[in-house]
Amino acid sequence: MGHAVTFHRPVRCARWRCDRDGDYAGTAVHGRPADCVKLALSNLIDGPVDLVLSGMNAGANIGINVIYSGTVAAAMEAAFLGVPSIAVSLHIGDPSKTRWHAAAAHARSAIDRILAGPLRPHSVINLNVPILDDGAEPRGTKVVPISTSPLIDDYESSEDETGDTSYRVRSSMSFRHTAPDSDVAALFAKYITITPLHFDLTLHSQLAAWGEHVGEGSKRRRVD
Repeated sequence: MGHAVTFHRPVRCARWRCDRDGDYAGTAVHGRPADCVKLALSNLIDGPVDLVLSGMNAGANIGINVIYSGTVAAAMEAAFLGVPSIAVSLHIGDPSKTRWHAAAAHARSAIDRILAGPLRPHSVINLNVPILDDGAEPRGTKVVPISTSPLIDDYESSEDETGDTSYRVRSSMSFRHTAPDSDVAALFAKYITITPLHFDLTLHSQLAAWGEHVGEGSKRRRVD
């Protein structure tokens, strides 16, 4: 889903009840992850919100994948609106052996440590739990930057009866290279990873250079 939001159609919300007695548990938003956060903070929840937790997602969100991730996008949306947030994802190996309860316990422990730290109103933390389906436990926790390695674009093609060709991605977790101090390397080595993120996409180190370039170009055009 990425950081998409819904503009041109209504977004339906349904009250969700979790047991036979009909006790109210929450609201299901039939939109995208960012829609869920925007609606919750503006319309669905009365009073201030202290924290937004997004996930736990079935699948890791590490490296360049954080750009495509709806789980991270929901957390980003909350941080943008001034609410600290944590995106939580679990690296999946064999889906039939996924130990969700163990993963949730490790995630909760990491979240408690995060909440005791410097979490400010616009903070967003990306938290990943390693594969646990082989009975292994995490080797520890590492605070690491995301890997900026491109993904290996590997597609499987097929042709339909009309002669058109379709392409399906073979893997979304194959990186061209992995820096040893990155979230990809740490998660694959069975560490819980914590990465602080931010939503300001401005490359501040180049503002002055581009300002000088554009300013000089404008002056030359006016002289000519």
